[in-house]
Amino acid sequence: MTDLSGRRVLVVGASSGIGAAIATAAAAAGARPGLVARRRDRLDELAGTLDGAVVATGDVTDPASIGAAVEAAAGGLGGIDDVVLAAGVMSLGSVADTDPEVWRGILDANVTGLLATSRAVLPHLGPGSSVVVISSMSGRRVASAAGGVYAASKHAAHAVAETLRLEVGPRGVRVTTVAPGFVATDLVAGQEGAAAFEGRMHDEGLDPADVAAGVVHVLGLPPHVVVVEYAVQSIRQLGFQGERSDGGDVRGDAGGDRN
Repeated sequence: MTDLSGRRVLVVGASSGIGAAIATAAAAAGARPGLVARRRDRLDELAGTLDGAVVATGDVTDPASIGAAVEAAAGGLGGIDDVVLAAGVMSLGSVADTDPEVWRGILDANVTGLLATSRAVLPHLGPGSSVVVISSMSGRRVASAAGGVYAASKHAAHAVAETLRLEVGPRGVRVTTVAPGFVATDLVAGQEGAAAFEGRMHDEGLDPADVAAGVVHVLGLPPHVVVVEYAVQSIRQLGFQGERSDGGDVRGDAGGDRN
């Protein structure tokens, strides 16, 4: 078992999905979790199950909001040792058929929001700290036209993580990119035309706890060891060869949940 006793782990995007699973796993390993997301009710519910959890609400697409949330969480925790950046959104659709406002929403949350959150948290980190960026296997390749804009945002997330690694690595802060394949979350719940894709995420995907276990392992490594990228997917997805009803390949991936 990985021991994170005494570590103060801030999870941004903690109210559901992968983020909630990471907060739960970190607490089980002995860490004191800080929980940040938009939905206070979800955060309070999760915090009620975790000893010593600190809650702060903030929206990653609003730099002032997320900055204030990070400061509040850091104050409640008495500092931050590690941060997991798990907030994100996903929408499906081709470039030709998708409203540009949808593109903007994806990029605001998954790229600009990642940058804004990083900027807010970096001053709190020192030697031995870790930054974990939850990206996606879609940040490593484009699996389908329908997921292309999402994939573009996750390629950018990989680039942001690499930039952070260059920026803060020299002062002893570790940066890891986590790239999961399908994960059984509600990332596309309720989106028009996404029911089949959501079903396959749940049928073929990892449990969020599987991703969380990998993150906790990364956080618990000796401070001189950094996992540059942790790419993980379900063996069930590896055997899946399906097509969308519109003819587009649906072998996409999903990581992160702007919640």
